[in-house]
Amino acid sequence: MAHGGALSTLAARSRARNPLVPYSKAAADAAVNFFELVLKHTQDEYYGKPFILAPWQEEAVRAIFGQVDEDGNRIIETVYLEVPKKTGKTEWAAGLLLLILVLTMTPSCQIYGAAAATRQAMNVYRAACKMVEQSPLLQARLLIRRGTNRIVKRNDPDSFYAAVAADGDMGDGVNPVCTVADEVHRWKTRKQMENWDVLSNGGITRKQTLTVAITTAGVKSESPLAWQLHELTRRIKEGIVTDPKFFGRIYGADRTDDPGDPKTWIKAIPSLRENGGFLDIEKVREKYVSAVAKGDLTSFKRYFLNMWEDAGGRAIDMAKWEASSGDWVAEGLLEQQPDFKARSLPHELKARFIGRRCWAGVDMSYTTDLTAVSLLFPREDEGFDVLPFFYLPDAKIKLLQTRLGVPLRKWAEQGWIELIPGEAIDHRIIRARLEWAAELFDLQEIGFDRWNSREISLKLLEDGQRCVEVQQGFATLNEPSKKLVELVLTGRLNHGGHPVMRWNASCVSSRELNDNLMFEKPKRATDAARIDGIAATVNALHQAMAATSNLAAIEVW
Repeated sequence: MAHGGALSTLAARSRARNPLVPYSKAAADAAVNFFELVLKHTQDEYYGKPFILAPWQEEAVRAIFGQVDEDGNRIIETVYLEVPKKTGKTEWAAGLLLLILVLTMTPSCQIYGAAAATRQAMNVYRAACKMVEQSPLLQARLLIRRGTNRIVKRNDPDSFYAAVAADGDMGDGVNPVCTVADEVHRWKTRKQMENWDVLSNGGITRKQTLTVAITTAGVKSESPLAWQLHELTRRIKEGIVTDPKFFGRIYGADRTDDPGDPKTWIKAIPSLRENGGFLDIEKVREKYVSAVAKGDLTSFKRYFLNMWEDAGGRAIDMAKWEASSGDWVAEGLLEQQPDFKARSLPHELKARFIGRRCWAGVDMSYTTDLTAVSLLFPREDEGFDVLPFFYLPDAKIKLLQTRLGVPLRKWAEQGWIELIPGEAIDHRIIRARLEWAAELFDLQEIGFDRWNSREISLKLLEDGQRCVEVQQGFATLNEPSKKLVELVLTGRLNHGGHPVMRWNASCVSSRELNDNLMFEKPKRATDAARIDGIAATVNALHQAMAATSNLAAIEVW
């Protein structure tokens, strides 16, 4: 196919209606043809050669352009690609930006190639310029304006691709059709996070938008945006959440993989020739040998095996978690009545727990997040049944659902989360649930994290309940945290398949110090993970274990 034919076919097929087929192979093929028939490589020995996509690059292109609705419009709106260095992501990003610029027929098409700083954004821009310079077809349609770091359409100068820095001022006129955010593990500052919101949400009035984040692995504590997208990709892959408008892929080694084994390199680096790509495995071997000689594999693991630094180990094996759901199902269909104490369990579920001895754990919030109450019932096999309750201010659910990437509204409608009217958690409602538990079950103690819980615990003490502060630190949480992991591994922490607890469990990472372990609470301002239900369960488990052993002296409020 000639270049002009590929380009015109792509544009025509992107506008065509396809009412019957949700996946358009024709549109996907045309997008691939743009890369392979129109574009040429811009670096080293590949300069001037046709841009033949590596399999991982082709998969992403086909996913973006092939998944369409009944009107032929692209379904995918957000893409996250996490790949090691030297895999061809810069040129792929440049080609994608040019494809969208040429493809979009509406006037004033704004396309941005963004990076943490101008220097990084210019890498993609320079590659795009070289692609235009090598293509007579693109030169006829596009004009390079290096002075303003733009490539514009000749017949519509208001349609452009601009290289921008995420730490700059975007202004109020940003209305992107497409944004490619490069190396988002470097997007760390408040300004950069604000500009991510501007670029990813600025095109809300447009019929079709696309935001692509592409990066190597970062440092969890220093890369909030990339880690959030990483975790969303993982949860979707594991079936914890769904989002048909999101496409994500993570290429990298696991912590248990041998960094010196070529099999690990093949697993982690999708552009190796062994994977159908272009990269010679001997170049990876050279990097590994050099790292060994220096006595430090940290950079090699991060940049070439795509392993996150300081990410903490995932504390809970989700396959074991699924197997530990138990022989009962948490119905989650609490009656939505004004009296929160009357929001009871289905009769069959209530019958299973009524009168049984239990401990309660509470993880409180005030205004911005979930509050969890976990009831822990011991069983004869030395395991526990867990009955959790979650609360969220109704006014915060839309914001949190967007930030966390989980279906909070759906869970609330199904009864897994109790919505509280207004902007804040009404502590009277939490107290009512605990009083309800005391009436229905043999409630022994209520374990609180001191944070945000002093008021409610004092009220419950006045009502005759035994409230205990569970100090949050290694000395106190080591034993119950390890016990919880053991219970999951042995199938003895039965949770009934509660989806919010499942999400929380998938978010848990651990910290270790001198053979002590505790679960690490996410940073609420920047992290999309939440472990409220697990934290409440650990508080309850601490008290349950203390009742049968002399763990430590416990201060009673």
